[in-house]
Amino acid sequence: MLKIRSILGYMWAGAAIIVVFATFLGSSIFGRALVVSSGVKISPLYSGGEVVRSVDHGSYKALIHRPVFDALIGERSEGFIQLNWEPLAGLPPVIEESVDYNGDGKEDFSVRIDTKTGKTTLTRINPQVASIEESVKLDDGWVARVQLKKD
Repeated sequence: MLKIRSILGYMWAGAAIIVVFATFLGSSIFGRALVVSSGVKISPLYSGGEVVRSVDHGSYKALIHRPVFDALIGERSEGFIQLNWEPLAGLPPVIEESVDYNGDGKEDFSVRIDTKTGKTTLTRINPQVASIEESVKLDDGWVARVQLKKD
């Protein structure tokens, strides 16, 4: 009887060690599965929102995100639209992009970035376009956020 308890104890300890190693090695997989199943997402205030349009310029792409007016409850009166240009290696010395952010078929603003100096210029056409934040060079490209006002 003592020998059986000893064998069962060692089997139990071996099984526990296997479970601990499996949990440690699979923690990233289990963590992702938990996040996906719970529906948690990064706030668009940090991520820039979903990409709604991609413009291929040959050696680089412009990614245009959705306008973000999200607030904790409802929507804010001021928001932004994020523009990304990537990859960094394919970017020209000066990036020029015209954007129709509201989908009415008319250009709402254009952005010009000197990739050498980082100087950014905004040409406003739509009165809802307020200003541009400083453009930022990332590891894989450039990003800029254009401030918007709601009606």
